[in-house]
Order: sequence, then C-alpha cells, then structure tokens
Amino acid sequence: MNKSLYSSLQLDVLKELANIGGGNAATAISQLVGKFVNMNVPTIDILDYNEIYEKIMAEDTEVVAVSMSVMGMESGNFLFVTTPKNAEILVRMMMPEGVQLSDELEYSAISELVNIVVTSYLNALSRMLDLSLISSVPALTVDMFGAILSYAYMESEQYDDQVMIIKNEFTYDGAKVESSLYFIPKPGVLDSLFKQIGV
Repeated sequence: MNKSLYSSLQLDVLKELANIGGGNAATAISQLVGKFVNMNVPTIDILDYNEIYEKIMAEDTEVVAVSMSVMGMESGNFLFVTTPKNAEILVRMMMPEGVQLSDELEYSAISELVNIVVTSYLNALSRMLDLSLISSVPALTVDMFGAILSYAYMESEQYDDQVMIIKNEFTYDGAKVESSLYFIPKPGVLDSLFKQIGV
C-alpha cells in the first residue's frame, strides 16, 4: 500500500500533525540547549517497503539510526535515520561549546534529540485524538540502512508493508541538517488514525 491510496486531504492532515510536532520539538530542543533551533517538515510520504530503497536511500548507505517503539492503540515503530556527518552536526547542536565528545556522549545526545522529536509527534497526536500513547526508550545503531530497516520489520511479524516517512529539516547556525523519521505501523494503524481524525 502506498500514498496513492490516500487522499491529498489525508496527507495534508498528516503533514499538519507533523508540523505541529516538529514545532514543539524545535521549541523543546532550543530550551534544552539554549540555542535557536528550527525544525520543519518539507515532505511526507507513505511508501511500500521496497520503494524506500528506490526513492529515499540505497540499502548500502551507512547511517546512524535511533529506534523507538510505540505502545497503545496505534502501535508501531519509529526509526530516525541520518548520515554520520549530519549526526555529528546534530550532536554539536545539542552540546555546549568546548565539550570534548566521547562515543557515549554522542550516542546519548542524539538519542535524547530523537526522544524529544518522537515524543513531540506523539503528544500532538494524543491531544488531537485523546489517545494514550507510550514510547520505549531510544536505541541507537550505526549500520547499513538496509540492515537497520530490515531489522525494524523483523522485530515483529505484525508490522505492515507501508511506511510513513517524515522528512525532518533542522536549521541550526545557518545550516540545514536533513534527517528522516520512519513510522512502521502495525497493520491497519494508518487507516484507523484517519478514521478517528475523520478524513
């Protein structure tokens, strides 16, 4: 199933939810680091599993990924993906000037960033639909994109073929840093969400 099966109104609702969540995430990150950070959502796609490698990123691309599971009525798995270079910029954004970075500190910083982003999206959805959504702690992995995405599917055989991709664009210190947030839903979750929203 892909986005062609959804109406432009449904995709617009998803983008508006993502924009609200992204705005809240940017505010929370700015307050945490004491620097102005902007985040917007230029695109949202709903693609089949195989389309991701054709349209988004090759399987053999090395990435930094952070996964978080969502529990509740609308369950699934979030996967935040960015390149090692962009991950380093995001870590620097999160840390005070002059701090000497270690692997442990870098992993902690990027995991906290993803925790804020995912929680902001879930809070926006929870407020709109009066749902109770709980997320797991973030888990960070550095590997090939194909291996990470495949593992996200294999974690549970109940996950659907469709994936919602939210393109995140952070603006910090005059530079734009791109990343993607993948939501791998259990079967029927996206249709259930649209039904509850009323579109």
